[in-house]
Amino acid sequence: MALGPAFRVKFAGVIEFKAATPLHIGGEREANALLTLRLPDGRLLIPSSTWKGSLRALAEKLAPTLPLSSLEKLAVERVMPAQEPKEAREKVKDLLSDFESALRGGASKVFDPVDVREKLLRAGFDLERIEDREWALVTYLSLYCPVGKLFGNWARAGSLRLLDTVLPASTQRRPGVGIDRKAGTVKENVLYFVETSEAGLRVPLVLAGEVEARGSAPAKLLSYLLKAVAAVGLNVGGRKSAGLGLLLVEKARFHAFEIGAAGDESGVLLANPFKAPPMSLQEFADWLAEA
Repeated sequence: MALGPAFRVKFAGVIEFKAATPLHIGGEREANALLTLRLPDGRLLIPSSTWKGSLRALAEKLAPTLPLSSLEKLAVERVMPAQEPKEAREKVKDLLSDFESALRGGASKVFDPVDVREKLLRAGFDLERIEDREWALVTYLSLYCPVGKLFGNWARAGSLRLLDTVLPASTQRRPGVGIDRKAGTVKENVLYFVETSEAGLRVPLVLAGEVEARGSAPAKLLSYLLKAVAAVGLNVGGRKSAGLGLLLVEKARFHAFEIGAAGDESGVLLANPFKAPPMSLQEFADWLAEA
């Protein structure tokens, strides 16, 4: 039976967390006090970059559990874990000969020559003058990484957008002492304070974006990610090892539709995804994962 056309998914949603522990989002240092990040009017701020970092770290742990195509699998195994370009180049060296054959239009066990040339042209490479073949290969594989498709990487911008969160200004200061890690003892005369929010704070996260067709690797990764957050919560900010920053999901709603599918000929949903019928987090996650 022939499959129907695959449509990109556009969505917007709100997840409402409850802070199970106080939060510390790193700001300035004042004497021996670590202050939390604030707006000029005194309200607390969780930047989109903090949300992105916490969610991305969890997504990178989940990505290897996905059912992936060969190129997606290579991207997750070789490119995604690399912390810098030099490390990424080292991880793909054994694939370079096969990649160069595909780049010349020859036979390849792993790569499709037509796809390689097409993707690199779109990425801005001059196919006749590629001097750094290792970096071209890193770039090519990065285009297939599901984590990169959601959060961005060396080769592409991410499709998931997260908004800053502004919170009430009530804070407290928690004392701490320095630790000698080698000896496992308390350091003398090292007393500091960490400024935090109060526990029990309601913390909303607004997110929106697009993913490839339902059932694709990025869609499944987002599905897994949302279910994991719903099951175990999300750690944000600093001092997590000291027990700060645990957020638990209280409720959530998502609005989503397939771009180009029947039902939005007027473009109302494309202009405002919140016009789509609401779904719970579980419903949205299940819907995303369906092929």
